Amino acid sequence: MMKILVYTDGKPAAAKALEFAAELKKRVESELAVITIRSGTHATEELPPVGVDFPLADRDSLPKGLQFLVDAIDVFESTGLMHAPQSIRIQDIARGHLFVCRSGDDDRIAFYENFGHFIDTLNHEIDRHRYHLVVVSPQCLGRLQRLVQGDPVRKLALDLHTSVLVVRGGGPDSHYMVCADGSPSAKRQFPLLKEILHGIRGGVDLVWVQKPGISGEEIQVAEECLQQAWRWLDNCDRTGTIHRLEGDSPAELILDRAGDSSVIVLGASLRHDVYRRMLGSLPMQVLSKSQSSVLLVKLPPEAETDFLKDSFSC
Repeated sequence: MMKILVYTDGKPAAAKALEFAAELKKRVESELAVITIRSGTHATEELPPVGVDFPLADRDSLPKGLQFLVDAIDVFESTGLMHAPQSIRIQDIARGHLFVCRSGDDDRIAFYENFGHFIDTLNHEIDRHRYHLVVVSPQCLGRLQRLVQGDPVRKLALDLHTSVLVVRGGGPDSHYMVCADGSPSAKRQFPLLKEILHGIRGGVDLVWVQKPGISGEEIQVAEECLQQAWRWLDNCDRTGTIHRLEGDSPAELILDRAGDSSVIVLGASLRHDVYRRMLGSLPMQVLSKSQSSVLLVKLPPEAETDFLKDSFSC
């Protein structure tokens, strides 16, 4: 079963991530949890009422982090995922606070308020609960803000221990664009794509950018990957279009084709970490400029299936 963790910071942009995660939960067999991360420690905020039934009508008296989580309940209710309870029971945990609600199907949804460093805290929860996907919708920062504060999307792409869906223009019903060139990083997308395929209602297109000077062997590998993926999608009644693009700027070609309302699917680069941080890989370039949503798949190598030799059933 797929395990999804969605992040909220209470800002309007976070509602997009919550809505996307809620739709995935409704359409795909999965577990869902919500997290907000606060700087500092418990001591920086007034302690909430722990171990008692707290009425949501009094939400404004809660610390900010728990208010963000209660607001997430409202978003889930608007999507039809759950009905808001009259009260919650807050628990004290090692790194913060927790309360649990139930979806309309009576599945458990945990809401975590954690204190600590953003990436370190996310990775701690990922490693502890083995989440397959983190869903985020960070607010858009200007170039100066990114230089001063750092780019949170870049940090997630480089340092997160699992796959990440960055929600922007594309939503649950959008067209998916799967970048498939036959490389190891491209092939690692398909196990995760298999898990969410039933939740995709838009078309699923395959795209490959042929750069000048590419070898015949690389062309053959890319074509084999495209055809294998096409056959699999066709068998699952999820065909779209194969886009063969040519140019020396793959990221720009992909972004132009995707527009501002798609979901671009990319496999995490296997290049050396210093190269990725200093020069940037294709996923990093797409993430930095895309107005569409981007799903970056970071499946561990030991969990991979060679898609070209062993395609999936539906």
